[in-house]
Amino acid sequence: MIGKSHFMVGTACAFALAPAAMAQTVPDSDAQNQPELAEQVESQPDATIVVTGSYIRGQREDGAQPVDVFGQEELEARGIDSPLEFIKSLPSVGPVLGDSNQYGAGASQGVGSINLRSLGRERTLVLFNGRRFATEPGDGAADTNLIPLFALDRIEVLKDGAASTYGSDAIAGVANFVTRRDFDGIEIAGDYEFVDGSDDNYRVSALAGFDIGTANLMIGAGWQHRSELPTTARDFTQVPYADNPTGFSFLSNPGLYAPLGVIPGVGVTTVGLGVDGAQVDACESLGGIDGAFPRPGATPLPVCRYSYIPFANLIEEEDRYQIYGQLTADLSDRVSFTAEALYSHTELKELGYSPSYPPTQGPNGPGSASAFTVPASNPGYAAFLEQTFAPGTPPRLFTPVLSSIVLFRPFALGGNPLDPRGAGQGQAVNDAWRVSGSFDIELSDALSLQTSGTYISSSRLAFSNDFVSDRLQRALNGFGGDDCTGTTPGANGCLYFNPFINSAPGNPALGFSNPAYVPGNENSQAVIDYLTRPSGTQATEEQYIVDAVFSGQSTLFGASLGYAFGAQYRKTDFATDPLNRFSDPQAYPCAIDGDRSCLDDPNDTNFPVGAFTFLGQYPRARLSQDVYAIFGEAQMEVFDGFEVTGAIRYEDYGGEVGSTVNPKLSARWQVSDFLALRGSVGDTFRGPLPADLGTAGVSGVAGIDVLGGAFKATDSVGNPALSPETAFTYNIGAIVEFGGFNFSVDYWTYEFEGRFTLLPVQAIAANVAPGGLDGTQLANCSSPFTEYVVFAGGTCEQGTTIGNDISRIQTQTVNGPDVTTSGLDFSLNYRTDLGPVLLNAGANATYTLEYEFSDFQFNDLLFSEGYDAAGFSNYDRAPGTVSEWRASGYVNLQFEPVSLTWSSNYIGGVDDNRCEGLEFCAVTPEFGGTNFGRTIDDFFVHDIFATIDLRLAGVEAELQAGVENLFDTDPPEARLEYSYDPFIGTAKGRTFTVGTKLRF
Repeated sequence: MIGKSHFMVGTACAFALAPAAMAQTVPDSDAQNQPELAEQVESQPDATIVVTGSYIRGQREDGAQPVDVFGQEELEARGIDSPLEFIKSLPSVGPVLGDSNQYGAGASQGVGSINLRSLGRERTLVLFNGRRFATEPGDGAADTNLIPLFALDRIEVLKDGAASTYGSDAIAGVANFVTRRDFDGIEIAGDYEFVDGSDDNYRVSALAGFDIGTANLMIGAGWQHRSELPTTARDFTQVPYADNPTGFSFLSNPGLYAPLGVIPGVGVTTVGLGVDGAQVDACESLGGIDGAFPRPGATPLPVCRYSYIPFANLIEEEDRYQIYGQLTADLSDRVSFTAEALYSHTELKELGYSPSYPPTQGPNGPGSASAFTVPASNPGYAAFLEQTFAPGTPPRLFTPVLSSIVLFRPFALGGNPLDPRGAGQGQAVNDAWRVSGSFDIELSDALSLQTSGTYISSSRLAFSNDFVSDRLQRALNGFGGDDCTGTTPGANGCLYFNPFINSAPGNPALGFSNPAYVPGNENSQAVIDYLTRPSGTQATEEQYIVDAVFSGQSTLFGASLGYAFGAQYRKTDFATDPLNRFSDPQAYPCAIDGDRSCLDDPNDTNFPVGAFTFLGQYPRARLSQDVYAIFGEAQMEVFDGFEVTGAIRYEDYGGEVGSTVNPKLSARWQVSDFLALRGSVGDTFRGPLPADLGTAGVSGVAGIDVLGGAFKATDSVGNPALSPETAFTYNIGAIVEFGGFNFSVDYWTYEFEGRFTLLPVQAIAANVAPGGLDGTQLANCSSPFTEYVVFAGGTCEQGTTIGNDISRIQTQTVNGPDVTTSGLDFSLNYRTDLGPVLLNAGANATYTLEYEFSDFQFNDLLFSEGYDAAGFSNYDRAPGTVSEWRASGYVNLQFEPVSLTWSSNYIGGVDDNRCEGLEFCAVTPEFGGTNFGRTIDDFFVHDIFATIDLRLAGVEAELQAGVENLFDTDPPEARLEYSYDPFIGTAKGRTFTVGTKLRF
């Protein structure tokens, strides 16, 4: 509205008169910069623009390649308020980041992505006005959260491999975000979203455009705020342990202790074993479960199992800012200039994690069990004995000395005292600069040249706090604190850390009181600040891109010939630095601060485990890559209605990677007035990133299925010997159009070779610890996969070492198994006038026929057998959740001045692949088997959005209101940490939005 035409999802007759990739004409006013009907485009061929997928002028949206164009008005009519919401509505897109929780997003919280065909976010190339956009440093995937939605005119999505045109990263397809041109006026917009259980979300933006002679200047800024949504605000996340044990841990607090005492005539010896606070029922009073930890051939250990889920968030508090400026100018009748600059910033300053991580290593190296000791002089020790052991038992009778901490973590059911909800703490901050300039030169009436230069700088700071193992043991002994001097524990600036549950007033996330709490036994902020340090990195990536593209028209054998050719140079510099010396393996290699003996002998059991009890470290890295490319394409109408386009690209990476040549052929045949056929076939590729080739490692964590979901540290490194991954793609389709009706169907296939992937940590663990699901099964110490594992104590002893003794899993980037995926895309649209009412209706759907992986073999080891991922959750394997059916539909009614849109989104259910062949998906020692989430059901939600246009005192105003997830549908059950799959359902629930847009 606001004086513009509407049109809806997937309308195949949509076009926009605005410049795109490499050729353009400039409209006279912003009103002209709107979608046009196909017949208008055909009647004005000189006004058409390059649609994503080709450098040749005058391409059609319903041409030989499957391109969808979504106009600004369409996005507004549907209530799309962010790039993320738009991307999630596309049936051709698989799991994406941005709305996922920390367990789905991993180390990329706050990052948005697009994942065409579920091939991986790094395989969809994102363009901004036809040129590359900012990526997450070292990752290769564009961060779509940085895109200024308020400045966009349209979004073009090519659902086909396009490496022959754009080069590396376009292996799955291309998304091109195109800004407005010749905008004149001022536009101010804002909306507010009410989200139950949070402090709500809101967005504001302002855009101004000015005509200055033959130039146009457009500047704008936007701010989007999302509030924290805790897990406790949604009942479906609080699933009992007996049903979904995934979010529970036996490494808890209250922990398991083995006190030592002095027995006359015997000396110092172990005098008992008990869970802290057992006499006052501290565990279950705080929301834990009195459980058992099985041991092969031995009596189970008593434990207090706790859920870390109540302390975490479904949605993190997030602020995003964008500032965008754009200048277009006609320098002469034949030369025009375009410059654009974008700054984007995303910050998540209060990430909520588990109150503390489970120790997987301590002062003595790798291993969780008995890694620390606490002396009887500790202020909490006396209360611990009284609350844990009955009167008259050995721990109460004999002189206490110390306790071995058998199984624990520093903070658990009592929460982290530094956070109001008891959560662990972390941050993520993304910054990006993108500056681009181009000249369009009409060399003749039939030949043009566009030259452009683009500079992109993206950075990401990310960390979470972890305990420093050496400092933890010092503080347990009373020698903690930055100002500690002398040899007397707890004196001269030396501080104690009280590990016992008597230090915690209660469970702040659940609101439970602690019967074991002893006022005065709390841990001070000073000692916690001393013990915990950020584990993280600051990564930066700079890209320098230079393009030159010639495009023109000619004749050949009497037929019209369109052509384009050109060259591109890309330089990428990547740098990553640890945030502090604790995160630096060069500065702090061993468990003990200042010790470097762990580096002496690579074959001994004194491993360089670093500073932290759980998280790893981040080596410094400086990597660079230069890529040179030449390319060309030609298009000819062979006979009336039959059009053929050929493209080829040569790209050289140098070094061991080498070069690649990738051709593509596409055709379109207008069989009749209402029927057109189209198809394409090509060879596409993706080259390795600098980070893929580097040998510097990145540390992370993973919940290991065969260890009962217990989290273990992972260490990943690159591989200088990587070859480019390639894919053979083909697409064939049909378009039927008559009156206001449009229908299209496309069959697509991708055949991958050499797909980049990490050696699968789940497969490594399953081969090292086979035959179990809870980590108590014996390890196979003779397995060749043990070379990728670090065990507690540094060694694996056959018959003694169990799965839970795995401390770290080491992996690297390799050229993995071959992959074949294919499917069908459907699009149906109808547009008509019903008297004073304009009706738009349509639906889009994608059906994935297959997603086949071959056997995963590397270095003559079979990591996993081949499988079909379609219709499965794939939680422990690539490529993640693949629903066979994904669909969206809409009905839009326009009766001036009102627009009303009903839209629906459907994601098909999947089966949990981890349950195949098993009677029970998971088994707990306390309650037996469970089939929770064996099948993850469909997710079908409906939204309604309305706008009304008003004109008040010369101001055009648009009032907006909408309801998302109208029927408040909960996401289906899944055996994951939060008990739902964030790539199928959403945790937001029903939300209400109101907003306005003013234009002067």
